Amino acid sequence: MKEITLVFLGGGAGSLARYWVGKLYPSGFSAFPFATLTANFLSCVVFGLVLMLGVEKINLSYSLKLLLITGFCGGFSTYSSFAFETLTLFKSGNTGLATGNILLNFLLSITGLLLGMTVAKWL
Repeated sequence: MKEITLVFLGGGAGSLARYWVGKLYPSGFSAFPFATLTANFLSCVVFGLVLMLGVEKINLSYSLKLLLITGFCGGFSTYSSFAFETLTLFKSGNTGLATGNILLNFLLSITGLLLGMTVAKWL
């Protein structure tokens, strides 16, 4: 039960963080889904930080990894929104934006993970 509670609490915090990131970009700001891209990038940075800190620096407990990685990062990142927004761009004829969204999400997610891991190594 403790593990479920930790994932639940982390997921709630991650979902709230995702909501706040969405508020950074006003409605109608752009046809490009910047809020989802931002959330996915930041979630990967957090994931990389926690992963490396938890393994190489301070040996985080399994419970804390559940809270932060499974819960928070799971609630903060948003693959379903990414898929929906990309499909919507394709359907509306914005093939270039849709393709750019796929490439940017992939590249920035990998970059965010590496950035988080690198920062954690420096700490």
